[in-house]
Amino acid sequence: IGYAPSLTVQILPAALRKFQEQFPGVRVALHDLSTEEMLAQLGEKKLQVALTVKPPAKLLRGLCFEELARYAMRVAIAPKHPLAKSKAISLEQVARAPLIAYSRRDYPEYHTMLERLFAPVGGKPRIAGEHDSVTSLIAAVESGRGFALVPECLSCMVGARLKLIPLRDGPPPLPVGVIWRGDSETEFVKHFVAAAKPGL
Repeated sequence: IGYAPSLTVQILPAALRKFQEQFPGVRVALHDLSTEEMLAQLGEKKLQVALTVKPPAKLLRGLCFEELARYAMRVAIAPKHPLAKSKAISLEQVARAPLIAYSRRDYPEYHTMLERLFAPVGGKPRIAGEHDSVTSLIAAVESGRGFALVPECLSCMVGARLKLIPLRDGPPPLPVGVIWRGDSETEFVKHFVAAAKPGL
C-alpha cells in the first residue's frame, strides 16, 4: 500500500485496523511515497493500492479511484507568528509571505493547485523552499521560514507545533481516496477498499 502521510493520517489507521481484523494473517507493507511514485508503482504492479489526492483524469487511465474524504486547505504558520491568532488569512496575505511548498518534482499537482489559487490575486507564490516530505515541511514552517498551504487533516500530525488557520476564499476541498488497478483487483484489494470507506 502506498500512501501520502499528510493526506491519509485520518484514513489509513482505521482502514488498516478494519482490514487486519478481517485478515489477521495477511502482511500489509506500507510505503510513504509521492503521488508520482504511487502512480508509477501501480503501473508497474509494485503496489496494489494507493491512498492519495485524486490525480488528474488523464493519469487515472486503467486505474480505479474511490473518494474517501475531502479536506479544506489551511494556512500553516508558526505559533508565535503575528497572524497566528487570526480567524482566517486571505490569499493576498499568503502571497506577500514566503511560502514553504512540497517539491515540484514529486508533487506537481500541488504546484498546479498553487498556480490556480494565486492567479486571481495577480501573481505567483513566493516559494522560499521545497520539501519532499511532510515532516521537513512542518519543521521549516515551525522554524518561522514561511507559511505553507496544507490540508486541514494535518492537524492530527502537527499538534501544537503549528497553527492551521482557515484560508479565506480558498479552493474547493481536496478529494482524497484510494486508487487501484482495475485489472489487478484481488479479493484482498476489494476488502481493503471496503475497509477504507468511512462509516463501514
